[in-house]
Amino acid sequence: MFGIIIGIASVITIVSIGNGFKRDMIDKISMTNTNENVSNITFNYYDVANAVSENEVFKKSDLDLIKNIKGVRNVDFYKPKQKMTERQVEINIRGKKLTKKVERVEKTSESLLVGRQIESKDNETLNKVAVISEVLAQKLFGDPEKAIGKGFELMNELFTVVGVVASGDGTLSMENQAPLVYFPIKSYDHYFKNIESQSILNLETDVEGNKADVTKEVLKQLNFNGSMRNVGEYETYNPKSDIDQMGSILDNLTLFISAVAGISLFIAGVGVMNMMYISVSERTKEIGIRRALGATEKDIRKQFLAEGLTLTLLGGLIGYLLGMILGLVSSMFLPFEVRPDLFTIGLAVGISVLIGVVFSYMPASAASKKDLIDIMK
Repeated sequence: MFGIIIGIASVITIVSIGNGFKRDMIDKISMTNTNENVSNITFNYYDVANAVSENEVFKKSDLDLIKNIKGVRNVDFYKPKQKMTERQVEINIRGKKLTKKVERVEKTSESLLVGRQIESKDNETLNKVAVISEVLAQKLFGDPEKAIGKGFELMNELFTVVGVVASGDGTLSMENQAPLVYFPIKSYDHYFKNIESQSILNLETDVEGNKADVTKEVLKQLNFNGSMRNVGEYETYNPKSDIDQMGSILDNLTLFISAVAGISLFIAGVGVMNMMYISVSERTKEIGIRRALGATEKDIRKQFLAEGLTLTLLGGLIGYLLGMILGLVSSMFLPFEVRPDLFTIGLAVGISVLIGVVFSYMPASAASKKDLIDIMK
Protein backbone atom coordinates (compact mmCIF):
# COMPACT_ATOMS: atom_id res chain seq x y z
CA MET A 1 0.00 0.00 0.00
CA PHE A 2 2.97 2.30 0.64
CA GLY A 3 3.82 2.19 -3.08
CA ILE A 4 0.26 3.27 -3.97
CA ILE A 5 0.43 6.16 -1.49
CA ILE A 6 3.72 7.43 -2.94
CA GLY A 7 2.57 6.91 -6.55
CA ILE A 8 -0.77 8.69 -6.10
CA ALA A 9 0.90 11.52 -4.14
CA SER A 10 3.45 12.00 -6.94
CA VAL A 11 0.83 12.12 -9.70
CA ILE A 12 -1.47 14.47 -7.75
CA THR A 13 1.41 16.82 -6.93
CA ILE A 14 2.61 16.93 -10.55
CA VAL A 15 -0.89 17.46 -11.97
CA SER A 16 -1.65 20.19 -9.40
CA ILE A 17 1.59 22.03 -10.14
CA GLY A 18 1.02 21.60 -13.89
CA ASN A 19 -2.50 23.03 -13.66
CA GLY A 20 -1.27 25.94 -11.55
CA PHE A 21 1.48 26.70 -14.06
CA LYS A 22 -1.04 26.47 -16.90
CA ARG A 23 -3.40 28.94 -15.23
CA ASP A 24 -0.53 31.33 -14.55
CA MET A 25 0.79 31.17 -18.12
CA ILE A 26 -2.64 31.65 -19.66
CA ASP A 27 -3.28 34.66 -17.41
CA LYS A 28 -0.02 36.20 -18.60
CA ILE A 29 -0.73 35.48 -22.25
CA SER A 30 -4.24 36.91 -21.96
CA MET A 31 -3.11 40.51 -22.32
CA THR A 32 -5.85 41.40 -24.76
CA ASN A 33 -9.61 41.49 -24.90
CA THR A 34 -10.86 38.13 -26.13
CA ASN A 35 -14.32 39.54 -26.82
CA GLU A 36 -15.92 37.51 -29.59
CA ASN A 37 -16.47 40.71 -31.63
CA VAL A 38 -12.85 41.89 -31.34
CA SER A 39 -9.91 40.69 -33.41
CA ASN A 40 -6.36 41.96 -33.90
CA ILE A 41 -4.73 43.08 -37.14
CA THR A 42 -0.95 42.75 -37.41
CA PHE A 43 1.66 43.22 -40.13
CA ASN A 44 4.21 40.66 -41.32
CA TYR A 45 7.25 41.86 -43.31
CA TYR A 46 8.45 40.02 -46.39
CA ASP A 47 11.99 41.04 -45.36
CA VAL A 48 12.84 42.24 -41.83
CA ALA A 49 15.43 44.56 -43.37
CA ASN A 50 12.47 46.74 -44.43
CA ALA A 51 11.09 46.96 -40.88
CA VAL A 52 10.11 50.41 -39.65
CA SER A 53 9.44 51.75 -36.17
CA GLU A 54 6.41 50.04 -34.64
CA ASN A 55 4.88 53.51 -34.29
CA GLU A 56 4.76 53.76 -38.10
CA VAL A 57 3.28 50.38 -39.05
CA PHE A 58 -0.33 51.61 -39.11
CA LYS A 59 -0.96 55.19 -40.18
CA LYS A 60 -4.05 57.38 -39.94
CA SER A 61 -4.90 56.59 -43.56
CA ASP A 62 -5.06 52.88 -42.67
CA LEU A 63 -7.47 53.55 -39.80
CA ASP A 64 -9.66 55.74 -42.02
CA LEU A 65 -9.70 53.00 -44.66
CA ILE A 66 -10.84 50.40 -42.11
CA LYS A 67 -13.51 52.63 -40.56
CA ASN A 68 -15.23 52.98 -43.93
CA ILE A 69 -15.65 49.21 -44.34
CA LYS A 70 -19.17 47.92 -43.71
CA GLY A 71 -19.50 45.95 -40.49
CA VAL A 72 -16.65 47.71 -38.67
CA ARG A 73 -17.82 49.22 -35.40
CA ASN A 74 -14.51 50.65 -34.21
CA VAL A 75 -10.77 50.36 -34.80
CA ASP A 76 -8.01 51.55 -32.47
CA PHE A 77 -4.46 50.78 -31.48
CA TYR A 78 -3.96 47.76 -29.28
CA LYS A 79 -3.25 48.62 -25.64
CA PRO A 80 -1.72 45.69 -23.72
CA LYS A 81 -2.52 45.24 -20.03
CA GLN A 82 1.20 44.74 -19.41
CA LYS A 83 3.90 46.93 -20.95
CA MET A 84 6.38 45.04 -23.11
CA THR A 85 10.03 45.82 -22.39
CA GLU A 86 11.19 45.27 -25.98
CA ARG A 87 10.21 47.70 -28.72
CA GLN A 88 11.00 48.24 -32.41
CA VAL A 89 11.83 51.95 -32.89
CA GLU A 90 13.59 54.29 -35.30
CA ILE A 91 16.80 55.90 -34.04
CA ASN A 92 18.99 58.55 -35.71
CA ILE A 93 22.72 57.86 -35.39
CA ARG A 94 25.25 60.04 -37.22
CA GLY A 95 22.59 61.13 -39.67
CA LYS A 96 21.45 57.58 -40.39
CA LYS A 97 17.89 56.60 -39.59
CA LEU A 98 17.81 52.98 -38.47
CA THR A 99 14.99 50.83 -37.15
CA LYS A 100 16.33 48.69 -34.32
CA LYS A 101 15.08 46.49 -31.53
CA VAL A 102 15.50 48.24 -28.17
CA GLU A 103 14.83 47.17 -24.60
CA ARG A 104 13.83 49.18 -21.54
CA VAL A 105 15.66 47.91 -18.44
CA GLU A 106 16.17 48.71 -14.75
CA LYS A 107 19.84 47.94 -15.29
CA THR A 108 21.89 45.97 -17.79
CA SER A 109 23.60 42.72 -16.83
CA GLU A 110 25.08 41.64 -20.16
CA SER A 111 28.84 41.12 -20.51
CA LEU A 112 30.38 44.61 -20.63
CA LEU A 113 33.10 45.33 -23.21
CA VAL A 114 33.79 49.04 -22.69
CA GLY A 115 32.22 51.91 -20.75
CA ARG A 116 29.69 51.18 -18.02
CA GLN A 117 26.36 49.45 -17.50
CA ILE A 118 22.98 51.12 -17.08
CA GLU A 119 22.56 51.47 -13.31
CA SER A 120 19.72 52.16 -10.88
CA LYS A 121 20.81 55.80 -10.57
CA ASP A 122 20.13 56.30 -14.29
CA ASN A 123 16.48 55.48 -13.66
CA GLU A 124 16.32 57.58 -10.49
CA THR A 125 17.69 60.69 -12.20
CA LEU A 126 16.05 60.00 -15.60
CA ASN A 127 19.43 60.10 -17.36
CA LYS A 128 19.25 60.09 -21.14
CA VAL A 129 21.87 57.39 -21.61
CA ALA A 130 22.00 54.11 -23.48
CA VAL A 131 24.07 50.95 -23.79
CA ILE A 132 24.44 49.46 -27.26
CA SER A 133 25.47 46.03 -28.48
CA GLU A 134 28.86 45.15 -29.91
CA VAL A 135 27.23 44.38 -33.26
CA LEU A 136 25.75 47.88 -33.55
CA ALA A 137 28.93 49.57 -32.28
CA GLN A 138 31.07 47.82 -34.90
CA LYS A 139 28.58 48.54 -37.66
CA LEU A 140 28.30 52.28 -36.91
CA PHE A 141 31.64 53.22 -35.37
CA GLY A 142 34.04 50.47 -36.45
CA ASP A 143 35.30 50.02 -32.88
CA PRO A 144 33.28 49.67 -29.62
CA GLU A 145 35.60 52.13 -27.82
CA LYS A 146 34.79 54.85 -30.36
CA ALA A 147 31.07 54.54 -29.54
CA ILE A 148 31.47 55.76 -25.94
CA GLY A 149 30.23 59.34 -25.54
CA LYS A 150 28.58 59.43 -28.94
CA GLY A 151 24.99 60.66 -29.15
CA PHE A 152 21.94 59.58 -31.13
CA GLU A 153 18.37 60.78 -31.47
CA LEU A 154 15.26 58.85 -30.57
CA MET A 155 12.05 60.71 -31.40
CA ASN A 156 13.84 64.10 -31.13
CA GLU A 157 15.43 63.26 -27.75
CA LEU A 158 19.25 63.04 -27.58
CA PHE A 159 20.71 60.01 -25.77
CA THR A 160 24.39 59.34 -25.02
CA VAL A 161 26.10 55.96 -25.39
CA VAL A 162 27.78 55.08 -22.07
CA GLY A 163 28.59 51.41 -22.65
CA VAL A 164 28.95 48.58 -25.14
CA VAL A 165 27.98 45.01 -24.27
CA ALA A 166 28.73 41.71 -25.96
CA SER A 167 26.03 40.39 -28.28
CA GLY A 168 26.03 36.61 -28.64
CA ASP A 169 28.78 35.45 -30.98
CA GLY A 170 29.54 39.03 -31.97
CA THR A 171 28.47 38.59 -35.58
CA LEU A 172 25.97 40.52 -37.62
CA SER A 173 23.76 37.43 -37.65
CA MET A 174 22.73 38.40 -34.12
CA GLU A 175 21.32 41.73 -35.29
CA ASN A 176 17.75 40.61 -35.73
CA GLN A 177 17.68 38.36 -32.66
CA ALA A 178 18.71 40.30 -29.53
CA PRO A 179 18.01 43.93 -28.55
CA LEU A 180 20.70 46.26 -29.92
CA VAL A 181 20.05 49.28 -27.68
CA TYR A 182 19.22 49.35 -23.96
CA PHE A 183 17.58 52.33 -22.25
CA PRO A 184 16.82 53.06 -18.57
CA ILE A 185 13.17 52.07 -18.32
CA LYS A 186 12.07 55.11 -16.31
CA SER A 187 13.90 57.51 -18.61
CA TYR A 188 12.29 55.96 -21.68
CA ASP A 189 8.81 56.02 -20.16
CA HIS A 190 9.27 59.60 -18.93
CA TYR A 191 10.33 61.08 -22.26
CA PHE A 192 8.04 58.94 -24.41
CA LYS A 193 5.06 58.46 -22.09
CA ASN A 194 2.60 59.57 -24.77
CA ILE A 195 3.99 57.20 -27.38
CA GLU A 196 2.00 54.00 -27.77
CA SER A 197 2.67 51.00 -29.95
CA GLN A 198 0.96 51.15 -33.32
CA SER A 199 2.05 47.72 -34.56
CA ILE A 200 -1.26 46.00 -33.68
CA LEU A 201 -4.83 47.15 -34.25
CA ASN A 202 -7.92 46.22 -32.27
CA LEU A 203 -10.77 45.66 -34.73
CA GLU A 204 -14.29 45.62 -33.29
CA THR A 205 -17.10 44.44 -35.55
CA ASP A 206 -20.84 45.08 -35.27
CA VAL A 207 -22.69 42.65 -33.02
CA GLU A 208 -25.00 41.59 -35.84
CA GLY A 209 -22.14 41.33 -38.33
CA ASN A 210 -20.08 38.28 -39.22
CA LYS A 211 -16.69 38.78 -37.57
CA ALA A 212 -14.85 36.42 -39.94
CA ASP A 213 -16.29 38.03 -43.10
CA VAL A 214 -15.66 41.58 -41.89
CA THR A 215 -12.09 40.77 -40.84
CA LYS A 216 -11.47 39.11 -44.21
CA GLU A 217 -12.69 42.24 -46.03
CA VAL A 218 -10.50 44.47 -43.83
CA LEU A 219 -7.42 42.40 -44.65
CA LYS A 220 -8.31 42.45 -48.35
CA GLN A 221 -8.60 46.27 -48.38
CA LEU A 222 -5.38 46.74 -46.40
CA ASN A 223 -3.38 44.39 -48.62
CA PHE A 224 -4.64 46.30 -51.69
CA ASN A 225 -4.55 49.86 -50.35
CA GLY A 226 -2.67 49.84 -47.01
CA SER A 227 0.31 52.13 -46.47
CA MET A 228 2.71 49.17 -46.01
CA ARG A 229 1.29 46.86 -48.69
CA ASN A 230 4.51 46.86 -50.74
CA VAL A 231 6.82 45.55 -47.99
CA GLY A 232 4.67 42.94 -46.28
CA GLU A 233 1.26 41.45 -45.64
CA TYR A 234 -1.51 42.37 -43.22
CA GLU A 235 -2.74 39.45 -41.13
CA THR A 236 -5.22 38.72 -38.37
CA TYR A 237 -4.08 37.58 -34.96
CA ASN A 238 -6.38 35.70 -32.61
CA PRO A 239 -4.91 35.63 -29.07
CA LYS A 240 -7.52 33.09 -27.98
CA SER A 241 -6.08 30.51 -30.38
CA ASP A 242 -2.63 31.05 -28.87
CA ILE A 243 -4.08 30.61 -25.39
CA ASP A 244 -5.83 27.39 -26.42
CA GLN A 245 -2.66 26.09 -28.06
CA MET A 246 -0.53 26.92 -25.03
CA GLY A 247 -3.07 25.23 -22.76
CA SER A 248 -2.97 22.11 -24.92
CA ILE A 249 0.84 22.00 -24.87
CA LEU A 250 0.95 22.37 -21.09
CA ASP A 251 -1.72 19.68 -20.68
CA ASN A 252 0.30 17.26 -22.81
CA LEU A 253 3.48 18.07 -20.90
CA THR A 254 1.75 17.48 -17.56
CA LEU A 255 0.29 14.22 -18.86
CA PHE A 256 3.72 13.00 -19.99
CA ILE A 257 5.40 13.79 -16.67
CA SER A 258 2.48 12.23 -14.78
CA ALA A 259 2.79 9.09 -16.91
CA VAL A 260 6.47 8.82 -15.97
CA ALA A 261 5.57 9.22 -12.29
CA GLY A 262 2.77 6.69 -12.81
CA ILE A 263 5.32 3.94 -13.45
CA SER A 264 5.58 3.66 -9.67
CA LEU A 265 1.85 2.91 -9.60
CA PHE A 266 2.37 -0.08 -11.87
CA ILE A 267 5.04 -1.39 -9.52
CA ALA A 268 2.70 -0.76 -6.59
CA GLY A 269 -0.03 -2.67 -8.41
CA VAL A 270 2.25 -5.69 -8.78
CA GLY A 271 2.88 -5.45 -5.05
CA VAL A 272 -0.87 -5.46 -4.38
CA MET A 273 -1.28 -8.54 -6.58
CA ASN A 274 1.48 -10.41 -4.72
CA MET A 275 -0.04 -9.46 -1.39
CA MET A 276 -3.45 -10.71 -2.52
CA TYR A 277 -1.93 -14.02 -3.66
CA ILE A 278 -0.33 -14.42 -0.23
CA SER A 279 -3.66 -13.61 1.40
CA VAL A 280 -5.42 -16.25 -0.72
CA SER A 281 -2.87 -18.93 0.18
CA GLU A 282 -3.08 -18.12 3.89
CA ARG A 283 -6.89 -18.17 3.90
CA THR A 284 -7.43 -21.46 2.12
CA LYS A 285 -9.41 -22.90 5.04
CA GLU A 286 -11.64 -19.81 5.17
CA ILE A 287 -12.36 -20.21 1.47
CA GLY A 288 -13.18 -23.90 2.02
CA ILE A 289 -15.56 -23.14 4.89
CA ARG A 290 -17.37 -20.49 2.83
CA ARG A 291 -17.65 -22.85 -0.12
CA ALA A 292 -18.99 -25.61 2.17
CA LEU A 293 -21.63 -23.20 3.48
CA GLY A 294 -22.85 -22.53 -0.06
CA ALA A 295 -20.74 -19.61 -1.31
CA THR A 296 -20.30 -19.67 -5.08
CA GLU A 297 -17.16 -18.91 -7.10
CA LYS A 298 -18.67 -15.52 -7.88
CA ASP A 299 -19.09 -14.77 -4.16
CA ILE A 300 -15.47 -15.66 -3.41
CA ARG A 301 -14.25 -13.56 -6.34
CA LYS A 302 -16.31 -10.58 -5.18
CA GLN A 303 -14.93 -10.90 -1.65
CA PHE A 304 -11.28 -10.71 -2.69
CA LEU A 305 -11.96 -8.02 -5.30
CA ALA A 306 -13.66 -5.94 -2.61
CA GLU A 307 -10.67 -6.39 -0.31
CA GLY A 308 -8.27 -5.36 -3.08
CA LEU A 309 -10.38 -2.30 -3.93
CA THR A 310 -10.62 -1.29 -0.28
CA LEU A 311 -6.85 -1.53 0.07
CA THR A 312 -6.10 0.55 -3.03
CA LEU A 313 -8.82 3.13 -2.31
CA LEU A 314 -7.43 3.64 1.19
CA GLY A 315 -3.94 4.03 -0.26
CA GLY A 316 -5.32 6.40 -2.91
CA LEU A 317 -7.06 8.55 -0.29
CA ILE A 318 -3.92 8.86 1.81
CA GLY A 319 -1.87 9.52 -1.34
CA TYR A 320 -4.29 12.23 -2.46
CA LEU A 321 -4.12 13.99 0.91
CA LEU A 322 -0.33 13.79 0.85
CA GLY A 323 -0.23 15.10 -2.73
CA MET A 324 -2.56 17.96 -1.82
CA ILE A 325 -0.34 18.92 1.12
CA LEU A 326 2.78 18.79 -1.07
CA GLY A 327 1.04 20.94 -3.69
CA LEU A 328 0.01 23.57 -1.15
CA VAL A 329 3.50 23.62 0.38
CA SER A 330 5.05 24.05 -3.08
CA SER A 331 2.91 27.19 -3.56
CA MET A 332 5.08 28.85 -0.93
CA PHE A 333 8.14 28.46 -3.17
CA LEU A 334 6.59 28.92 -6.63
CA PRO A 335 5.51 32.19 -8.32
CA PHE A 336 1.99 30.83 -8.91
CA GLU A 337 -0.80 29.25 -6.89
CA VAL A 338 -1.03 25.46 -6.73
CA ARG A 339 -4.35 24.00 -5.72
CA PRO A 340 -5.90 20.56 -6.34
CA ASP A 341 -9.28 20.54 -8.10
CA LEU A 342 -12.11 18.10 -8.79
CA PHE A 343 -10.14 16.61 -11.66
CA THR A 344 -7.31 15.55 -9.36
CA ILE A 345 -9.82 14.02 -6.92
CA GLY A 346 -11.39 12.03 -9.75
CA LEU A 347 -7.92 11.09 -11.00
CA ALA A 348 -6.90 9.71 -7.60
CA VAL A 349 -10.13 7.70 -7.22
CA GLY A 350 -9.98 6.45 -10.81
CA ILE A 351 -6.38 5.28 -10.57
CA SER A 352 -7.04 3.58 -7.23
CA VAL A 353 -10.08 1.72 -8.59
CA LEU A 354 -8.21 0.72 -11.75
CA ILE A 355 -5.27 -0.67 -9.78
CA GLY A 356 -7.61 -2.45 -7.37
CA VAL A 357 -9.59 -4.14 -10.16
CA VAL A 358 -6.69 -4.99 -12.49
CA PHE A 359 -4.25 -6.32 -9.91
CA SER A 360 -6.79 -7.98 -7.60
CA TYR A 361 -8.75 -9.81 -10.27
CA MET A 362 -6.25 -12.64 -10.88
CA PRO A 363 -5.76 -13.48 -7.16
CA ALA A 364 -9.53 -13.23 -6.62
CA SER A 365 -10.16 -15.48 -9.61
CA ALA A 366 -7.58 -17.99 -8.34
CA ALA A 367 -9.28 -18.03 -4.93
CA SER A 368 -12.71 -18.63 -6.46
CA LYS A 369 -11.48 -21.57 -8.55
CA LYS A 370 -9.95 -23.56 -5.69
CA ASP A 371 -11.40 -27.07 -5.61
CA LEU A 372 -13.42 -27.72 -2.44
CA ILE A 373 -12.23 -31.33 -2.19
CA ASP A 374 -8.55 -30.29 -2.43
CA ILE A 375 -9.15 -27.63 0.22
CA MET A 376 -10.75 -30.09 2.68
CA LYS A 377 -7.98 -32.70 2.35
